[in-house]
Amino acid sequence: MKDLTHLKQGNYWVKTAIVVILGGFIARWAISNNATVQEYFAAIAQTNILVVVGIELLDKISDKFDYTSAFQAMYKKETNMSWLGGFIIAVLAFFGTLYVMAGTISMSLGTYSTGIVLAAATYALYIILPETGDDEIILWLWAIAQVATGGAYLAAAINPKTLFAMFGK
Repeated sequence: MKDLTHLKQGNYWVKTAIVVILGGFIARWAISNNATVQEYFAAIAQTNILVVVGIELLDKISDKFDYTSAFQAMYKKETNMSWLGGFIIAVLAFFGTLYVMAGTISMSLGTYSTGIVLAAATYALYIILPETGDDEIILWLWAIAQVATGGAYLAAAINPKTLFAMFGK
């Protein structure tokens, strides 16, 4: 019987490389689109608290793939590709967050506010990043954004109706 309680180092480095490379491309895109800190924190502050909690839960699920054989059990064979499970979850979270925050899905990033794309990318990269499942970093970032924006978006961000109204269109 294999000991599956330790971190799979191969997955750690693959996930870290994915975050660095994708994060670099997103940062380069944001720089070329003149993103501002104000746009970024406004987008974070506008994120509904249910989305923030969902991101935290998805991060915990994603990190479980690094310690368990859940992905291997799906394919009934030994594999060192359990990082793929976390990557798939992050991609779905990225597009889901874009939809919730912008109210639409478009094939062009240019149709979105730069701040919204950066916020969604932050959430997705956080899900992929290894060993974050026992921390609530996005929740703390959201709280920091509330303070930074003077609570301007707090009422809408904690109102579940604003999230569910998105799906009622």
